[in-house]
Amino acid sequence: RRLMTKLPVVSLFKIILENKSSKRFLFGTIFSLAFSMAVILSTIGLMDGFTQTLRQALSHTNGDIKFSAKTNFFMFDKEKQEQLKSIQPGLYSSSLEIESFAIVDQESKGVLLRGVHPQEFKKITGLDFSGLEDGVLVGKKFKEKFNLKVGDNIVLAFSSKAQRGRNAILDEFRVDGIIEHGIYEKDFRYIYIRKDKLEDLLGYKEGTSNFGVIKIEDFNYIEQAIKKLNISYDGELSFSPYWSEFQNLLDAVEEEKTAISMVLQLIVLVAIINVVGFIIFISETKAQDFFMLRALGLSIHAYEKFWYFLLFGIWGTSSLVAYLMIIIVRGVILKLPIFEIPSDVYVLEELSVNLDKLDYIFVFAFSLLWVFVVGYITMRRQSKKSLLGGLRQEFA
Repeated sequence: RRLMTKLPVVSLFKIILENKSSKRFLFGTIFSLAFSMAVILSTIGLMDGFTQTLRQALSHTNGDIKFSAKTNFFMFDKEKQEQLKSIQPGLYSSSLEIESFAIVDQESKGVLLRGVHPQEFKKITGLDFSGLEDGVLVGKKFKEKFNLKVGDNIVLAFSSKAQRGRNAILDEFRVDGIIEHGIYEKDFRYIYIRKDKLEDLLGYKEGTSNFGVIKIEDFNYIEQAIKKLNISYDGELSFSPYWSEFQNLLDAVEEEKTAISMVLQLIVLVAIINVVGFIIFISETKAQDFFMLRALGLSIHAYEKFWYFLLFGIWGTSSLVAYLMIIIVRGVILKLPIFEIPSDVYVLEELSVNLDKLDYIFVFAFSLLWVFVVGYITMRRQSKKSLLGGLRQEFA
């Protein structure tokens, strides 16, 4: 009896795969389901990739927390730094930022001239300021726009209320190096200079600042740290997370990701129709063989178990193919020139696909649910036919 139960179940696979049309239909079903899952994963991955890349680039500019004075300028001396550290341990550094015009080959461009302490900013942001001496560091996009190289000279024009009798300051600076943030606007507009040199040019006292950055010891508690600092310095300094300047954009991307992911479930439903079609196609074209095996001893339970196993196999194979598609999208397709994006419009220079385990679990689990719900309903309708009625119908 055990032999009679096992042998027909194995034979069911041979029945399905014995002709080319069944194999092609099975391949098409697997590919369509895999493609639908890959589309959803790619969409989620692109949006997560945009968010993560943007956040990482912003952290290279602002550390973990940025702060400024509500009254424009403030003095950031050792006493102020120690006071901040007593409230929130971490690394602190201040900068002096002014708007300026960069003049290269009789062409001008509005820029943000940022005076920094090179070593402090390097520790906090991760940017390389090692080449910054008496000159300036320019952004990658600024360098490409004006075809600059290290050693070239540019002219910076800016004004200072502290320098009486001078309407504007024009000085020539050597390009000491090129810096890259990963954000188009910052790579195009930010120019770095030593803070002490900028203070001298503007005629400001040592320690005069209007912007600061912080790297805290425990990044997981960044929101609590900001709340604590804002309470302690209410009315004097204002603290915000490094991504705050793009907060609206990041929130919009997150909401769109959720909405699009739900809408794209329709693609999975279309692929599920192919699964239903495959079950009906096999059930109708191989009905004689199925009823004959049932007559030879194949039980209804074993028959249903076979269909469940087939559905799981289709889903499992489709998931594997979808994963391979994501690898191809990430490693090949997005590298093609046709997929380059205008960085002045989309902030970043290139697209990337970033997915974690939860993303894969969400998409694969949802697809498995659809496969088994729709497949179960279709399969149950097929298995309700009686053995005697089926034999009479198929062998009439």
